[in-house]
Amino acid sequence: MEEPKSVIRQDFDRSGQYESGLKSLVKSLQWAFFLLLAVIIAMLVYFFTGGGYFSVEPQRAVIVVHFGKVGETFTSGARWFLPYPVNRFIVIQTNQQFMDVNFMATPLGEGAPPPTSLEPGRDNYLLTGDANIIHSAWTIGYQVSNPEKFYLTLSTPPQPVENGRVMPDVAVTDADGFTGARGPQTLVRNLFRQAVVQVTASYKVDEILGELQGQYSEKVRSLFARLLDEADCGIVVENVTLNRVFPPAKTKAAFDEVAAATNTQDSLINKAREYEVQTQNDVLARQAEILAAAETYRKEVVSTVKAESSYFQSINKEYAVSPDTVLMALYTSTLSEVFKVQHEKFLLGTTGSGQKKVWIKLNPEPKRQSAEDGEAADAKEK
Repeated sequence: MEEPKSVIRQDFDRSGQYESGLKSLVKSLQWAFFLLLAVIIAMLVYFFTGGGYFSVEPQRAVIVVHFGKVGETFTSGARWFLPYPVNRFIVIQTNQQFMDVNFMATPLGEGAPPPTSLEPGRDNYLLTGDANIIHSAWTIGYQVSNPEKFYLTLSTPPQPVENGRVMPDVAVTDADGFTGARGPQTLVRNLFRQAVVQVTASYKVDEILGELQGQYSEKVRSLFARLLDEADCGIVVENVTLNRVFPPAKTKAAFDEVAAATNTQDSLINKAREYEVQTQNDVLARQAEILAAAETYRKEVVSTVKAESSYFQSINKEYAVSPDTVLMALYTSTLSEVFKVQHEKFLLGTTGSGQKKVWIKLNPEPKRQSAEDGEAADAKEK
């Protein structure tokens, strides 16, 4: 059996010209085998160690999908599972996200005049309850409260978060050839637009542009939260902010005039109220002053009457004891009071026999100058 083989080898390569090539081929195959073996070993090591390892970042949630079936959801810590194709790891962003929703006309070129009319389907606008048109700009904040329900309910992208960025909704084309987006962001935007349209239709334009603007915004937030709750998609509303609300450009001047008139009215009303308060305060102050003066006068009168009453009672007691003495004392006191204001004093009287006598005071008392007369004299000399 050995002899035929040697014969064949000799017949195949009698000159030995292929021997070096065969050796090189064998050596290359050996290196390829060892390289493939190293790759297989590395893949096995990766598969059973780092390939299924993940660490949940803050404000993220990771859903483990085992052979296409949603398994556990993790919001923190480090985990290890068998990697793809056994398991897939879906990252969901759970922190607050913001979205701008505008109901404004299509912007024109710089310096271009505003359009004479709004075109449905192209320009965004809102109709109020009194059939007026307004534009508004909103910012909404929402958060994923249930990552598993969020992933199962909504048509999310295959990987909602990639490289730390939330992926946009998936574009789809329906049977009529209409291309649009489908996903969580589209759902949130459409539900919010529904809430704004519905609430705007229940308010008048003056209420939205005026004093009820805060109530209008709060009602939109409340309805939007209810619609999300009914959708049961694992999303909750954090806040809703009305950034701007204004009428169309063609009617803005008229609305500005109404607003200016309203501001003037409010200013005049405020001034009238300030005058009312000031007048009331002045009246109350004057009232208090009059009441205080009246109380002082009352106390003075009562004190005077009490003093006169006491004086009369004391005189009455003395009169009961000695009437003539009291009458003479009263008479003398009355004369002294009368003579105080007289410059020339003459005393006329009668005697018991009816004869009249005149008493003349030869040495009259000098005139006493009062303080008021002194001040008047000084002013006259000056």
